[in-house]
Amino acid sequence: MRVGLIINPIAGAGGPLALHGSDAYSPGAEVPDWAAQRADEALRVLLAGCAPQWVCGAGSMGEDLLRALGQQPQVLGVRCWPSSAQETRKIASQMLSQDLALLLFVGGDGTARDVLDAVGEALPVLGIPAGVKLQSACFGVSPRAAGRLAASFLSGLRRVTEAREVLDLDESALGQGRVQAKLYGQLQTPVDARLLQGRKARSEAGDAVDAAQLATKLRPQLQQGLHFIGPGSTTWALKQALGLDGSLIGVDVVADGQLWLRDATEAQLWELVQQHPRLWLTAIGGQGHVLGRGNAPLSPRVLQALGREALTVLITPRKLQALASRQLRVDCGSAEVDALFAGAVRALTGPREIAMLQLVAD
Repeated sequence: MRVGLIINPIAGAGGPLALHGSDAYSPGAEVPDWAAQRADEALRVLLAGCAPQWVCGAGSMGEDLLRALGQQPQVLGVRCWPSSAQETRKIASQMLSQDLALLLFVGGDGTARDVLDAVGEALPVLGIPAGVKLQSACFGVSPRAAGRLAASFLSGLRRVTEAREVLDLDESALGQGRVQAKLYGQLQTPVDARLLQGRKARSEAGDAVDAAQLATKLRPQLQQGLHFIGPGSTTWALKQALGLDGSLIGVDVVADGQLWLRDATEAQLWELVQQHPRLWLTAIGGQGHVLGRGNAPLSPRVLQALGREALTVLITPRKLQALASRQLRVDCGSAEVDALFAGAVRALTGPREIAMLQLVAD
């Protein structure tokens, strides 16, 4: 079996700095090894189940990690830093002639778009989640889940794939005050609904009404004390109820009903956690992720310091109905912190409605 691997080594790097994609990350800045860590987690699971022959990008785009794991890969391209979307597309295009059973890529929605541009639906492709934005349906729900799915697919007698959407944030909709995904195409992805994340569901018109009613009920609580309010249209209703110019896609800090920090960075949140703020988050529609998708400034150390008791989850009835399993997910990058937040959680679904849901860690 021949398996391809492409790592976007700066995937997720901008998240702690409240940048909403790795393209905005300064090439001269120090890059955390977030993407390599996520890839390592997935590949260790995969290698425990099968022993493929590897074809990969040079250096930090796959070669370095595979050699550290004791593999001897065939290497495509040349070492370069930082990597680029053009280099990702180039290496992915070269993968087409390598007789691959599966192509794995590590990154976010931008990397998924680059792979799509290069290979279309010609190869089975699976994403290992490591980006700031992860709205596409071609990713595992976590790195370990991606590793298990890849191992199952490679060792199976019948390798079944299905077309899964590649999505990215619609910038024009964002300018109109809506968090909405734009469809760019589809990748053929191994099938397992338990291990693949769903596509981000479009918010319905009634969601805004439901969110506004809930926010109105919660406004008195938000006018006292310190609050971290996460991204998304449901939580944005909280900021609107207070009359604040908050961020649709960032973590804002509100103190006594006033906007203290818009699009706060991880370092800024870390400085404030000792003041015992409350944490308000929503679930991504169609996916169910509460932590680990789109709210990277809420790092493992910030979440651990906050503690589970600080969290309140808001989810509109329509979003709740779209979650067939009625499970929410956490994938923040730390197994210890994921386990801390896992378990039964009370989710507010309306001014007087509460649902008991399971917050699941992989």
